[in-house]
Amino acid sequence: MEQKLYSIEDLVPILKLHSKTILRFIHEGKIRARKIGRTWMVQQDALDFYLQGDSVEPKSEAHKPEDVARRITVSAVIEIEEQNSDEATRISNSLLALLNSKDDSFGKSRFDFFYYPEIQKAKYVLYGSPKFISLILETFHVLSRGQEEPL
Repeated sequence: MEQKLYSIEDLVPILKLHSKTILRFIHEGKIRARKIGRTWMVQQDALDFYLQGDSVEPKSEAHKPEDVARRITVSAVIEIEEQNSDEATRISNSLLALLNSKDDSFGKSRFDFFYYPEIQKAKYVLYGSPKFISLILETFHVLSRGQEEPL
C-alpha cells in the first residue's frame, strides 16, 4: 500500500508551522523525511508519528562513547601572513595531499582555502574529527617552530 507523501509546503497548513521550522525539525530528526531530488518529502506514517508527539527514534538510555566521538566535528581557522599567493597555494596543496592520504580512522574532514592579496593573508578553515584537526594543528606547530626552539 502506497503512502501519501507531503512536501514541506504541504505540511505548512497541516502543522501550522513556518516552512523553515519544518525544515529545521527535519534536520534535527524531529520529523522523519527523505530527500527526493531537491525536495524533502514526509510519508504519512512519519507525519502521524510526529503528530502523536513521538520522536523519530525511540529514546536511547545513553549514547555510547563511540557514538559521541563519531558525531563530533571540530573546526579551526589558521591565518598566515603571506607575501604572495604562490606560497599560500603551496601550503594549500600540501594540506589537500594530507587530506587525501589520511587514514579512514580520522573520519570525514575537509578544508577551505582563501587568499586575500589586499592584506597579504592566507586563511585555511579546517573541519573534521578532533584527531584530524589535532594532527593538522601539530603539523602547523612543527612548521612554525623557530630554529632555536628544541624539539
